[in-house]
Amino acid sequence: MAQFGELEAAIMDAVWAAGKPLRVREVLERLSRDPEPAYNTVHTVTEILHRKGWLSKEKDGRAFRYGATRSREDYVAGLMGEALAVAENRTATLARFVQQMPHGEAEELHRLLDQAVAREASK
Repeated sequence: MAQFGELEAAIMDAVWAAGKPLRVREVLERLSRDPEPAYNTVHTVTEILHRKGWLSKEKDGRAFRYGATRSREDYVAGLMGEALAVAENRTATLARFVQQMPHGEAEELHRLLDQAVAREASK
């Protein structure tokens, strides 16, 4: 999975924040970029995200609405998996990552790992 480009990330942020499908014009209105990109540029990048499988596309009158098909968490998890894939020693990399976590996040990770182990054991 490739990391989003700058405009792709801004478009996905707008759709994720909306929590519902948006028209290209609505996406453009939610972008806080200077200079503001052209409508056609946003439309083109939105179509690219649709072809990549990140956005759904549904007809709405003469226009289309684009909605997220995957969550921001799915995206970040994919990036983390990609980062681990290039690690020479995954265990050491994970250990270093966990050591850098704030205490509360490390405890939450521990709880999630316990749940995953219990789920696997019950299969």
